[in-house]
Amino acid sequence: MNFFVLARQSPEACITRLESILTPWMEQIQHDQHSQLTFRVVEALQEVSIAVLADKLFCSKRTIERSFRRVTGLTLKQYQAMTKLELMLEYLYQKQAWQIDWVDIAFQFGFSDQPHLIRYLKQQIGTTPNKYLLERGFTIDIYGSVSSS
Repeated sequence: MNFFVLARQSPEACITRLESILTPWMEQIQHDQHSQLTFRVVEALQEVSIAVLADKLFCSKRTIERSFRRVTGLTLKQYQAMTKLELMLEYLYQKQAWQIDWVDIAFQFGFSDQPHLIRYLKQQIGTTPNKYLLERGFTIDIYGSVSSS
């Protein structure tokens, strides 16, 4: 059965099926120095900026960038932007339209002002924030592509 059909019919059954396929494969993974550093980078980025990452992890910024890109296929900036977008969309999804103050959200997520946030969202998800609130059916894949469902 197609995973998309299974997911619509029974999300729990789909999760169980995927786990049964992926778990044996995941248990065989060998973590090299690059993947270990990448795990530490992802953890550290929750607490510090990219600028101070090298000091926190006791290695050069260039080593961090090379290892991270080798493991994820993404730059640190791309990863940080995807994480910010994911957190913001999750936050917005949990709010009713009348509860959302775009100025507050702009500052909460590190934008200089509301127009900066609006430009960013238009660029990333291809629509205005208010249109997003009406649809709220976006999926973001691991490489940052956005599609509406």
